[in-house]
Amino acid sequence: MQGVVNILYGAGAGLGGPLGGYIYDNFGWRSAFLVQLPLLVASAILITIHVNIVLPRAPLTLSQKLKKIDWLGSLTLVLFVSSLLAGFSLKATKDLAWADSRVWGPLSFSGLALSAFIFVEAKVSSVPVMPMRLLLSRTPLAVSLTNFFGSIVSFSILYNVPLYFMAVRLQTASGAGLHLVPSSISLSLGSVGAGWIMRRTGKYWALTIVGGAISLLGSVLMASWDRKRTSNGEFWFDIMFSGLGFASTLTSTLIAIIACVAREDMAVATGITYLFRTTGQVLGVSLSGTIFQAVLVSKLRETMPGPNSDKTIQAIRHDAGLVRLLEGAQREAAISSFAQALKVVFICQASLAVLTVVCALPIEERPLPGSHEEHDESHKRRENCKDNA
Repeated sequence: MQGVVNILYGAGAGLGGPLGGYIYDNFGWRSAFLVQLPLLVASAILITIHVNIVLPRAPLTLSQKLKKIDWLGSLTLVLFVSSLLAGFSLKATKDLAWADSRVWGPLSFSGLALSAFIFVEAKVSSVPVMPMRLLLSRTPLAVSLTNFFGSIVSFSILYNVPLYFMAVRLQTASGAGLHLVPSSISLSLGSVGAGWIMRRTGKYWALTIVGGAISLLGSVLMASWDRKRTSNGEFWFDIMFSGLGFASTLTSTLIAIIACVAREDMAVATGITYLFRTTGQVLGVSLSGTIFQAVLVSKLRETMPGPNSDKTIQAIRHDAGLVRLLEGAQREAAISSFAQALKVVFICQASLAVLTVVCALPIEERPLPGSHEEHDESHKRRENCKDNA
């Protein structure tokens, strides 16, 4: 089922790139966001009509249910993520120094908020949103970190690959978005393939490591891109490894955490992995954007010629599509600066892809629910109980 869901996710990601680029090219970037509103409304209507999950009735009043919500933990978590993003965003978009209070202030506050969140979850909350006893267990922690770093890498790729083709290869936004299609196709194949392999073998540990290694290969290939020597075929082919490996890893780690926790902890454990995954997705965009802008501004200031170079730099920093409109030495300086900045980002992605594989190594191999191994293990436990009796 997870594989089927990821097929639809991959199809949406594949269509979103070129469709969003086409809308941007013809109607402007605001329209690319406005067109999502009717789709979101339609999605909400379909969920309301078709999703009807009947939960066991709990003898709790509304007031008692509200008291079980981890309000303080949720608040400190939101403060941590939002202040962290604010610091990185101001650094990237406003070209502020790290010593500027508008940068280090939010970043410092995010550290305090994270400390408060951990304290609340460990010592204060009776029903924590992220139970420390579960998070600090071997497999849940390994799965969470694997999802976290893998999501950073994946969303950094989704954000920066179209930027590469717009600013370095001088393609339109719609043409740049098309380069995400191979990744979305491989994402669908990776998820379905991982599910099929686990169903046939009853194993997931080796699959997780292989998936992480495939994603690492994709990041390494992207880091080796050269605007003059890399062929068009390589640009289309290299990005497929990222989607294939990431989808395989997501599917296998979800099964891993389900297999390694008690039934009563499954909902909370999967919630923790999604928390780490979504946090990694957000940081993948913000961190890569911060690194990219820092290197880009430095390179542009070194190489951009002309009396109005500062205005040109500010313009192309915020709209990579303008690089195509430059001429002569200014265009060459812009293309070279974008290429160097994105290479640094891709190298950082590859480094985090290595961490993804390392974090997956401690995941425990357990018999999968319904597999032959689980039946054999259950039979052994019953035999041991008879012998002890």
